[in-house]
Amino acid sequence: MDNNNEFIHEDEQKPSDFEPAQSQTISPIRGFFWLERSLSDIYAPNFKGWFVAALIYSLLTNFIPALLPASSFIMAIVNPLLIAGLLLGADAVYKKQGSVKPLQMFEAFKHKNIGQLVLYTIAAILMVFIATMILMSYIGLEVINGIDMARIEAGDEQYGMSVLKKVAPAIPWAALLAILISLATWFAVSLILFSNQKALPAIGNSFVGGLKNFFAVLVFVVVLIVCLVVIVLITSLILSMFAALIANPYIQVLINVVINALAVPVFIGVTYIAYREIFLGDITKSENSL
Repeated sequence: MDNNNEFIHEDEQKPSDFEPAQSQTISPIRGFFWLERSLSDIYAPNFKGWFVAALIYSLLTNFIPALLPASSFIMAIVNPLLIAGLLLGADAVYKKQGSVKPLQMFEAFKHKNIGQLVLYTIAAILMVFIATMILMSYIGLEVINGIDMARIEAGDEQYGMSVLKKVAPAIPWAALLAILISLATWFAVSLILFSNQKALPAIGNSFVGGLKNFFAVLVFVVVLIVCLVVIVLITSLILSMFAALIANPYIQVLINVVINALAVPVFIGVTYIAYREIFLGDITKSENSL
C-alpha cells in the first residue's frame, strides 16, 4: 500500500540540506508512474532548459568521442559526475527552487560531496572491470583473442553466427551481472547528493532499494521498451524520407546527439522520481499530470 511522505521527517529547529533516506517496498505499478512523473514534474516545466543542457551533455559524451575516439575513456570516467549535475537540476525543478542551467552537468563539481562522488565513480568503474574479467574468464581468452572483428564489421553473417555460438553461454551471466551493477548504481548518486550518504553505503543501499522494488523496476523497463519501439518505428519512417541525407556519418552522429538530448532528461527524471518514491516515500500525484 502506498503511503504519502511516511518516511519524511522534518526538524524545524535544525534544518538540513539533506533528506534522510530509508528504502521501502512500493507497489510495482509505480514503475509506470515514474515515467509519467518524470515527464510532468521534471521535464515539461523546464523543457527548453533541459534540451539545451542535455544537448551540451550529448555533444560532450557522443559527438566529441565520435570525432576523437581517444576521449571516450575520459568521458566514461567523468560521466557519473556529469549525471550528478543533471540530477541536481532535477531536484531544483522538482522543488521549484530553480531552473536547469545550460552547463547544469558541471554543477556537481562544486558540490560539498564531490569527494564521495569521485569515490563512487572509482567503485563503479571497478565493478564494471570485475564483471568484465569474470565474463572474459568464462568465455576464455583464446576465444576472445581469436575473434576477427573486421569480418564481423564487414557483415560476414556465417562467421558472426559462429562467434555468437561460442559466446552464447556467457550471455545469461552477462545479463545477470548487468542487472546487479545497475541496481547497485542507479540510486547511489542520488543518495550521495540528497541524503548525504557515503559512497560505499550508498551503493549498498541502492542495491537493496532496487532489489526490494525489482518488480516496479521491471514494470518501468517494460513500459520503456514499448515506448522505445513506438518511437523507433515513427523515427524510422521519418528518417526513411531523408535516407540520402542521413547516409553521411557525421549527420548520423548529429541525429544521435539530438535524440540523446531529448531522451537524457527523461531518464534523469525517472531516476530522481524513483529515488524519492523508494527512499523518501514521496508518492504523490503530479500537479501537472499529462
